[in-house]
Amino acid sequence: MLKKRFTAVLMAAFVLIGCINISAATQSGYAYGDVDKSGTITSSDSATVLAYLLDPSLTPDFDTELADVSGNGYVSSEDAAYILQHVLFDITFPCEDDEDTTQSTTQTTTEATTETTTIATTETTTETTTEGSTEISTSAYYDLNANDLTPIADGQSNITEGAFTIQARYKVGASEAEADGTSYTQHLQLNGTGSLTAASIYFDAPTGGTLYIVARSSNATQVRNITIAQSNGRVVDTISAPMSGDAPAIATVTLNTGGRYYIYGGAGNINIYRLTYTGTGDVETTTETTTETTTFDGDTSDGVVVDNFTDLKKELAKSNNKIYIQGTIMCDESISLGTSNANVEVYGLTNADGTAAILDFSPLRDSRTSSGSGGSGFRLSGSYYTFKNVIIQKAGDCGIRITGSHNTFENCVFRYNNNSGVSITKGGAYNTFRYVDSYRNADLIQKNGGDADGFSVKLAAGTDNKFYNCRAWENSDDGWDSYDRVSEGGYIGDVYYEECVAWNNGNPSVFTGEEDYSKGNPLDKNLVYVEAILEQDPDFETKYNNHTVTSWPQLTVHLLGTSNSYSNIHSSNWAGNPNGFKFGSAETPTSSYRYIKNCIAFDHRNTPNQKPAKGFDQNNGRAGYDIVNALSFDNGQNYWMDKMTAYSMEGVFYSFDGGQSDAPGDLNLTTPTVAKEAELRAEVEEKTNYILDMVYSDKIPGEVIYNVFK
Repeated sequence: MLKKRFTAVLMAAFVLIGCINISAATQSGYAYGDVDKSGTITSSDSATVLAYLLDPSLTPDFDTELADVSGNGYVSSEDAAYILQHVLFDITFPCEDDEDTTQSTTQTTTEATTETTTIATTETTTETTTEGSTEISTSAYYDLNANDLTPIADGQSNITEGAFTIQARYKVGASEAEADGTSYTQHLQLNGTGSLTAASIYFDAPTGGTLYIVARSSNATQVRNITIAQSNGRVVDTISAPMSGDAPAIATVTLNTGGRYYIYGGAGNINIYRLTYTGTGDVETTTETTTETTTFDGDTSDGVVVDNFTDLKKELAKSNNKIYIQGTIMCDESISLGTSNANVEVYGLTNADGTAAILDFSPLRDSRTSSGSGGSGFRLSGSYYTFKNVIIQKAGDCGIRITGSHNTFENCVFRYNNNSGVSITKGGAYNTFRYVDSYRNADLIQKNGGDADGFSVKLAAGTDNKFYNCRAWENSDDGWDSYDRVSEGGYIGDVYYEECVAWNNGNPSVFTGEEDYSKGNPLDKNLVYVEAILEQDPDFETKYNNHTVTSWPQLTVHLLGTSNSYSNIHSSNWAGNPNGFKFGSAETPTSSYRYIKNCIAFDHRNTPNQKPAKGFDQNNGRAGYDIVNALSFDNGQNYWMDKMTAYSMEGVFYSFDGGQSDAPGDLNLTTPTVAKEAELRAEVEEKTNYILDMVYSDKIPGEVIYNVFK
């Protein structure tokens, strides 16, 4: 069934690509699908065909007749799909069918097509149309069962089994084992010390996912290790393989991204009984999706609806609970969420006018006489909490402080908090953020802007905190901060940024209201400095709207037991750090890791204490990273990455209109043409304005993809 689902969706995705006519060619005894005439049909044959179809400027270096496995007279993406399916599932090519098999083939095709269509529609395929574009997605599944292998006494050449390539040396031998209710009569033995090039198994994962492994040592007295590593040599996990007389180890390893993965042993042989990869992301998606807003306003019968703080606290104290928030709830206490495996879901209901549910912590903020973590909106030390479609604002400290793990935030907004919108520290790990905005968070009064980031993953935060299509802008410090200080309890774990955008962080004029005035934007009455202006001069809004403000009010503002003045904010004492993505600190070691894909940083301006302001900033850290596409412009410096190590670099890395020369390290930067720069700016401006229009109307932007890496 999984094969049928994969086939249907793969074919649907590939038909979007063009085709080429077949030139005169001779098959010369080679098998259909073996386009490179290597003697074996592999995934590289499919990739060779597809690469040419995607870029017709290339000269085809393959036999087009062998590539026409559909038998229709020309080569198209359908043929590339058929070849890949042959590798994965051992299908028969249509061109190989003859009259003796026509009847059975027709019947099989009809039945398979009917079942596949039904399953794909109801179970796995999602189709989202936005501004005329379509997204088709599914998850991949690869399985290697040693019972299905042909016995091999001493494998000294590489072989391909489905999606997996087994590198010499190895053998397939007989042994009995029981694991997870499955009986095995054979094992695949990897011989000797393995590596990326020998005595190992590798496969190409189209997306992140999980790898299921059943294995043990081949030795009756020695426990041995199994390593799972990426193609850059970075170890993802290590599994202990028990002695051959013991039950096999059963392990599931999380693969955070797509790419090539290797499985191999240390010193000595290991026996592998099963490898199964299950993808958790989309195999094929179009790049034209622009915006998707996900809100919930349907049936609430599976949970409880709350519209006041008392009921909210009561329901949050329960496990296995689904809570729907209605309207705006004023919160006068910090909420602690400390239950492990809580299985609590919090959904904001969309109001009739399209505005979102709001949790407003200004009563808590205004009741406090000092700053500190007790002023946070939420303090989350538990696990498996989910927040969707809700705005969290005006806390006396962070909007949320997270030290727990496996929590999810989707379609949320964190704003006007008096520290970071989101803070992850002290072991907080495996937290996921999708379509989350964090803006205009500022510790303006207590720290003169020096500590409030959009997203803060620092000070001994745990591993695998992931951000997909999140935006951080106009916060008083950084957009994203990953500051290491080992005295806090250890180094930060792996951090992932995909389709994320940061702009105009660390700018003091934002928080006095002058930035909006200079740009002709509406008065932001949620800023604490503007609140103080309006309290002193109720007519100020009229002057602002008429654009007749002759001089900006210079006030001393009081909050949380302290005060700050206009002159201090606009001086060299301003502590805000105008950076987009900050990847570490001077203490960040080479073993740290960051994953960056399709990220954008722009409009970070120099301040007296930060010259240059940076788009992508190593901050003297030495983390390693993988990167796919980046855009940085109009920053004091677009890239400062020379101390970091790029394990892999794919795509394009745009840089233009930076105030100071870049220090890109391993990156080869691209300066676009005048026309391309105009195109990039127009796309960024369009999507940014959409986001601003939504949030300033108290609505949730949802997924917004900046299509700048086409």
